[in-house]
Amino acid sequence: MKELRELFLRLVGVGAPSGFEEPVMRVLKSELEPLVDEVHDTPRGNVVGVQRGSDPEAPSVALVAHMDQIGFIVTNIDGRGFIRFRKLGGPVTRAIQGQQMRLLTGRGPVVGVVGIKPGHITRPEEANRVPPIEEMYIDIGARSREEAEKRGITIGTPIVYNAAPVELANDLIASPAVDDRAGLTALIAVAKTLREAPVPATVYYVGSVEEEIGLRGAEVALYDLDVDMAVAVDTFPAGWQPDVVMRDLYYEVGRGPAVHIGEIAQGRVRLGHQRVRQWLMEAADEEGIPYQAGLMHGGTDAMSLMQTRAGIPACTLGIPRLYSHSPVETFDLKDLHRLVRILVAAIRRLDAGFSLRRI
Repeated sequence: MKELRELFLRLVGVGAPSGFEEPVMRVLKSELEPLVDEVHDTPRGNVVGVQRGSDPEAPSVALVAHMDQIGFIVTNIDGRGFIRFRKLGGPVTRAIQGQQMRLLTGRGPVVGVVGIKPGHITRPEEANRVPPIEEMYIDIGARSREEAEKRGITIGTPIVYNAAPVELANDLIASPAVDDRAGLTALIAVAKTLREAPVPATVYYVGSVEEEIGLRGAEVALYDLDVDMAVAVDTFPAGWQPDVVMRDLYYEVGRGPAVHIGEIAQGRVRLGHQRVRQWLMEAADEEGIPYQAGLMHGGTDAMSLMQTRAGIPACTLGIPRLYSHSPVETFDLKDLHRLVRILVAAIRRLDAGFSLRRI
């Protein structure tokens, strides 16, 4: 638990929104290099580490976690130096105003704040209105466009929340980018555990790009890898908070990770591969590791992984989080620990006799 906490806090400090994953690509490669037999990054941006198993007849498995986080991008700088911006992925609009932002320039980070109209002159009809992002702006303290540009800010500069992680009671951590730095933490932890006790199966550890803007990196991540099955390791929205009815989100933080049946996205139900899901649940049951099961709201890389070549059997194993796509996404460190234990136990059971056939 202590090692997981330290690793997560290290990863979450790296700003890397969709399309600008290079900083976390470097960190993931350096973390995996001493743990795997080979590691490389692709021109598309995905990072792949390979831990070779002892039995070439055992199924190979890919564990995939996305490297990008929700964020923003500079779209304009006005004459007074105020910065206009748009979303990368799906940050919750009502969580943006009044936040600190970190602009990731080529010369280093620049901190700014999202301005807000003074309450003293806010009309009653405006008081409870969340303005669209087109009306928002970031103030870095510059007095002109030229001054902002001298600090390295240009159109296209990526932006992330400048909020630090905070540790709450009962092993809860609130932070930006829990989605999916928690998943990357799990990949590294599994690689470390299996390095110390090798298994028959070959394991691929994949960091994917651009998940938050359409599962784009996962579409090609497995195309040229000798992979028989895959697990998307991600986070997902949980309920059990005062403003969420359990009819909509019945998962609970602290009750274990979830082995998802499938996903509800854009009004449609999409299913994962039930044989892969059964493999994960059997391992958890045999080890006595608590987990949850059901349909999650949103999409994960699993749905793209399943469409690679003739189809790679895949499902999602996820960590429940509160306050999704905000600067205070909150998860339970124990759920992360349990997820790692499930993956390790399941992978240790993969041998030449394992079948992925549905009938």
